[in-house]
Amino acid sequence: MLRISILSIALAILVNSLTLAIVRGFQHKIKDKITGFNAPLFISKAGSAHIFEAEALDRRIPFLAEVKNTPGVNGLEAVAYKPILLQSTRFNDTVQIATGKDSLVQRQDMLGLMLKGVEQSYDWSFIQEHLIKGRLLNPLNNNEVLVSLNTANKLNIKLNEDISAYHIKQQPLLKKLKVVGIYNTGFLEYDQKIVFGNLALVQQMSDFGTRIAIRPQLDALAHFLIKVEVEGDASNLLFDWGLGKDIYTAHRFANLKDTTIKVYAYRYSTSSDQLTLIDSADIQIKTPSLLTPNDLSRENGVPVCLVDGLNEQVFETKKGKLRFIFSDGIGTSRQYISGFEVGLANFDELAQIEKLIKNVVEMRPVNQHLLQVSNIQDTEADLFSWLHFLDFNVLIIIFLMLIIGIINVGSAVLVLIVVRTSFVGLLKALGANNRSIRRIFLWQAAYLLLRGLLIGNILALVICWLQEKFAVFKLDPAVYYLDAVPIDFNIWNFVLINVLTFTTCMLALLMPSRVVSRISPIKAIKFQ
Repeated sequence: MLRISILSIALAILVNSLTLAIVRGFQHKIKDKITGFNAPLFISKAGSAHIFEAEALDRRIPFLAEVKNTPGVNGLEAVAYKPILLQSTRFNDTVQIATGKDSLVQRQDMLGLMLKGVEQSYDWSFIQEHLIKGRLLNPLNNNEVLVSLNTANKLNIKLNEDISAYHIKQQPLLKKLKVVGIYNTGFLEYDQKIVFGNLALVQQMSDFGTRIAIRPQLDALAHFLIKVEVEGDASNLLFDWGLGKDIYTAHRFANLKDTTIKVYAYRYSTSSDQLTLIDSADIQIKTPSLLTPNDLSRENGVPVCLVDGLNEQVFETKKGKLRFIFSDGIGTSRQYISGFEVGLANFDELAQIEKLIKNVVEMRPVNQHLLQVSNIQDTEADLFSWLHFLDFNVLIIIFLMLIIGIINVGSAVLVLIVVRTSFVGLLKALGANNRSIRRIFLWQAAYLLLRGLLIGNILALVICWLQEKFAVFKLDPAVYYLDAVPIDFNIWNFVLINVLTFTTCMLALLMPSRVVSRISPIKAIKFQ
């Protein structure tokens, strides 16, 4: 009976210690991985439902320095998000057909992902820790990306391989990107979603800001049309063709000769009545001689285009080749981002720091719009609700294991008293009072408790060390977001659970020890 009591106490402290270590490990690991992909706080344009859906924000915020100087803030990073489709190269794969035989097929898969653009100053410590192949991004190369092992396996992507990325920018476009690194955090919620690239890459692939270009339209029979094409925000624009600022986006020419046409784009502010130069573009025209629309060679009424490139167009004429060379505008895309990630020195101060930043940011208009501050606990509410619910599970397990320990130790004390009934009677006959006799049995119970605690703690420490060192117990990351049971060993948690177990059991033993007061010395000696 005594051995069973010791084992029950050892089991109780083992289960409680492991439960606390595992749950705290889950909470810290999941929180660290969430904040590794996204900062605890995110500043974006007001009205954005999710950080991935944030509207383009002009990064030139006058009070940004106040946010950086907020107590508890240890970083402020500009980021941008862009949905993309990654397409694998063709590869051979084996599939099982209806007859049960394996068949060799060629596959080319596509996967929808979120491209996250970051700056050179981005904190790569989290990704660096989980980088399994390759290297981090070169900030000077906008065609490099990092993908997760999950994505690489699904699309059969190899390191340093070029992949096709489809994105929407007024129309579907294709861009070739090079995979320079593969990471694996084991956190499938984000591993199967996020691709890392440079901020400039996302800005190029998005309709952020305003960018102009000049292109010819030669379909008309009576004139040449030179037109401004606008990418992105085209609101409140005025154009200067050299004759003053006006709203016209095109000019007609009766004939063409060697020349260069340059156009400046300005944005008119309705609030301040000011014009701001935002971009410029030019087109260089090279002709064999003075040309009229009748000089163009046509097929079925359409001008014959010999070269149709991004930087040049060449048309056939009766007098020779008509060449257009384009110098498109740089645009204002580099001024626009999805928002700012705000890093914290202490995650536990999230609520207080969020309140301070909201006081700085919100209700202060920037370029005729307001800003909002989102915290990661609201953005990932499901995950954090699950993590908080684990605390309730811990309380239930600790309570149940304490009840088991109390019942077993209480039973052991009762057995000790019953077995030594004659001993109790003899002590009482010699003049011992009930309090001193109860103290003897309580000391014996404390000895049993301490033995059980020692055994349980040794087992708990060994299991924690083995799991931390060798990850013996694996998990399905698709279900638990982690690939192994996490352990967060905290000495104070161990001390707390031991003190709680010992104190609770000793207090609970006061009741069964009162049986001593009911033992009559005469009956006890007579029973012997």
